[in-house]
Amino acid sequence: MKEIPLGYGLNAKVDDEDYDWLNKYEWYPYFDEQTGQTYAAHDTPDGRRVLMHNVIMGIDTLEDQ
Repeated sequence: MKEIPLGYGLNAKVDDEDYDWLNKYEWYPYFDEQTGQTYAAHDTPDGRRVLMHNVIMGIDTLEDQ
């Protein structure tokens, strides 16, 4: 298990096998007011907000669409 810094003293814990490719991107903490949860997020160049857990699960991609 490794940690990816999100800023504001927060980190996302990820499996060792996911660390290298996820750490290539700049992540930040995103607070979702609807759920009351904070998620690790990244904004793609085309302006999409991508959540780390969705990328890991294969629901979303970091590629521009």
